[in-house]
Amino acid sequence: MPCARGSQGLSLLAGCRRMPFTRVPPVLPNGRGYRPHSFPRAHGVVRIVLSLKSDGSSSVNVSVMSRPRNHRAVNATHHVDAAPVRGPWLFMTRRVRGSKRPRLKMLAQCLAVSLVTASPTVFAQSTAPDQTPKDLQAIIVTARDQQEPLITVPESITTFSASSLNALDIRSFNDYATKTPNLSFNYGSGTTGISAARTIAIRGIGGQNLFGAAGSTGFYIDDTPLPESIDPRIVDMERIEVLKGPQGTLFGQSSLGGTVRIITQKPDLSHNDVGFMTQAGFTSGGGSPDKGGSVTGNLVVIPDEMAIRAVLFANHDAGYLTRTYPSPDSPAVGDPFIAAPRTRVDDQGAQTTYGGSITTLLRVTPSFDATLRFLMQNTYFHGFPATFAPLPSFKPAYQLDRAFDIQPSALDKWYLPSLDLRYHGDHYTLVSVTSYFDRHSRDIEDSTYGTQQVMSGYYGVPSLPPQPFLWDQEHHQDQFSQELRWEFTDVFGAKGTLGAFYSKTHTTLSVPPEYAQGLVAATADNTVVGPWPDNLLWIDRNPGMQEEKAIFGEIDVPLAERWTATLGARQYWLHQTSDFTAYGFNNFGATTSDPQSSHQSGLDPRLAIRYQATPNTLFYASASKGFRAGAAQQYLPFCALPSLPADDITHLKSDTLWSYEVGAKTSIPDAGIFISASAYHIDWRNLQQQVALPCGAYFSINGRHAHIDGGEVEFNGRATEHLELRAGVGYERSRINDPGALSIVGITPGSSVLGVPTWTATLAGVYTHPISRGWDGYLEADAGYTGSSRTLLNGGNGLFGTRDAYVLTNVRVGVRHGPSDVSLNVHNAGNAKPNLGDIGYVGYAQYTQNGTIIPQVATLPPRTVLLEYRYNY
Repeated sequence: MPCARGSQGLSLLAGCRRMPFTRVPPVLPNGRGYRPHSFPRAHGVVRIVLSLKSDGSSSVNVSVMSRPRNHRAVNATHHVDAAPVRGPWLFMTRRVRGSKRPRLKMLAQCLAVSLVTASPTVFAQSTAPDQTPKDLQAIIVTARDQQEPLITVPESITTFSASSLNALDIRSFNDYATKTPNLSFNYGSGTTGISAARTIAIRGIGGQNLFGAAGSTGFYIDDTPLPESIDPRIVDMERIEVLKGPQGTLFGQSSLGGTVRIITQKPDLSHNDVGFMTQAGFTSGGGSPDKGGSVTGNLVVIPDEMAIRAVLFANHDAGYLTRTYPSPDSPAVGDPFIAAPRTRVDDQGAQTTYGGSITTLLRVTPSFDATLRFLMQNTYFHGFPATFAPLPSFKPAYQLDRAFDIQPSALDKWYLPSLDLRYHGDHYTLVSVTSYFDRHSRDIEDSTYGTQQVMSGYYGVPSLPPQPFLWDQEHHQDQFSQELRWEFTDVFGAKGTLGAFYSKTHTTLSVPPEYAQGLVAATADNTVVGPWPDNLLWIDRNPGMQEEKAIFGEIDVPLAERWTATLGARQYWLHQTSDFTAYGFNNFGATTSDPQSSHQSGLDPRLAIRYQATPNTLFYASASKGFRAGAAQQYLPFCALPSLPADDITHLKSDTLWSYEVGAKTSIPDAGIFISASAYHIDWRNLQQQVALPCGAYFSINGRHAHIDGGEVEFNGRATEHLELRAGVGYERSRINDPGALSIVGITPGSSVLGVPTWTATLAGVYTHPISRGWDGYLEADAGYTGSSRTLLNGGNGLFGTRDAYVLTNVRVGVRHGPSDVSLNVHNAGNAKPNLGDIGYVGYAQYTQNGTIIPQVATLPPRTVLLEYRYNY
């Protein structure tokens, strides 16, 4: 039987011969090598000796001694020199049945090659099962749909292992996003409201369409593609991978700038375990206590055959904003600029999140696994975590002056069942991943002042009686996806992945009826819209559908010693539909159904060349194409850009880019250091950017051409015996060479891409030291820097704003004793108030007395202090 090459450790022996091994003493008292015992019933004995040389290299001797029935010994010995490894001396013996010399020789060669191929990972894992800087060669990623060491992957990847997630106290998207070079995020270039408005930019490529179905950054939980705006709670995760650069070959059209992957912990078939976490504390200026907890558990139902893993969590983050309102008979009800006594309501922006998962792993046969998982999460917002940022400073203020005592709110709830089937053959794995994603979000926004202003200034209705306007928006999305893959590790010396993908996504964005009492009387003499027969201001429904089919493949082909070429391509077919119906005074009557559709197809290729200079040093260069789907949008004649053709709105073009990258990775295992560096150039065509007009309409339009140049450097390692460091710097210089239609909204040649900071950086350190017998103390501190960026204000009629740079710092100090861990965590220790982008209004934006928009921006909580206790058994 041929031997499997890879990094599966001693389990590779089973690929050559499915038999356990026996550990034996390494040397006899006289210093000689151990002589295998005689096994009377055995037909043969295998002896394996791994020797470590003084220079760090190693060699493997495999001897097979046969004793046929005539008791004459037949020996087959194979010797292989291995690359430098870290690990203990290992000696094994094994009885072997059979008497044919070729079979014995093949087995000897098989075992030797298996050990040599796997040794760097095998022995790192045997001495340090947890992923630490001393185990850098064993950092395994699945960026290319196969498990492989990070040091061998020819692309830039930021990883957070389970131990890093715990050490850095990473619990949400914001926590890991601010620790990743060349990753930034923004609110206001996606869906209106707050619950589904966040977008991610990797290497300056950001934004998504209004439905949230076509973004620039892929977002995955395991092998399931999801909207980039969701924020799964980071509980019981195996690792997070941030893949930089176009990932269209393996991950599809929404991975234009890169992909974020969250990998969950899988059930353990051999060990039961349980753990829990509880925390409590306060937020500076918070209106309620911060508190939360989680429980995780693994239950082995049938050893080596069936196990169940479950997670439950709940968390409450205090609100830190204040809402004010005047008395109902105050003139300030109709005019926000009149000074009047106001009542304060705290705890605005509070978030309550709960959810969990249950995963069942069934080993149907030794080669076939079935994993069924159900994951869900609900988040409720007590008021938007967004506040006014008046111009020109564009800085968040923590007080919102409102007209009436009405409570805004939002919710975001979703669930994700999935079925993962895997069959492991010789040198290949067949994979089927089936999933269904369902999400419902709702934003209820107080737009009283903005609605009053637009009714008076735009629609010519100044005489409505004082009343609140609470605008409601609902967003529903469901997605079915199916992926089939053939992953092979040794086919004519090559390895790779071939697959097929299908998904169908339905989205519906709707605004329930919004009424204005007294509208009939107030519009009797109206000359803008005309007299109106009822009190209905607005109602709309905006359904959409996207269907994607694709076949893809990526293969590694050895070119020469240490040289490998990666060739990949994805052929895709897209079908999109969209419709829009609306009615109401503010819609100038009825907009009847007028379905729009578009069909697109294309090929995304990828080429990479890598040179593995040493087992610990890699150089690579790559060229890859990225693609994001266009969209079918609705054209509203009464609210459009006069100089923009209607077809440019109704048929948004897909945008594409070519990315060219060079990079290097190196590790120093003895020092526990890993360093990676990369530089890139991106040509971006038909770039999509979202704009919002003063009338309240949102849509995306295409620019013609932009380019981005940049790079990133990352360092992970152990500075001293007790101090681990993590650092990274990202730089991206973006320029819009030809704005095309974007010039209509004020974007000029030479402008930077909207919402993209030039510099990002991160620095983290973890200091651990024994305190006494069985007790360890630790101190963790980290800082993340995000540079300033320029943004086109939503509803600002061509106004731009500059978001200031900010630094987020966190500190964690604690003690650990056995399974118990107690820590004091301080988030945003520097009390930063970042401007994360102005969100799109569900209703109407509020303006100053001179007609300048007052942006409503998302921000982060101020300083938060939490006392946490963790127990794992």
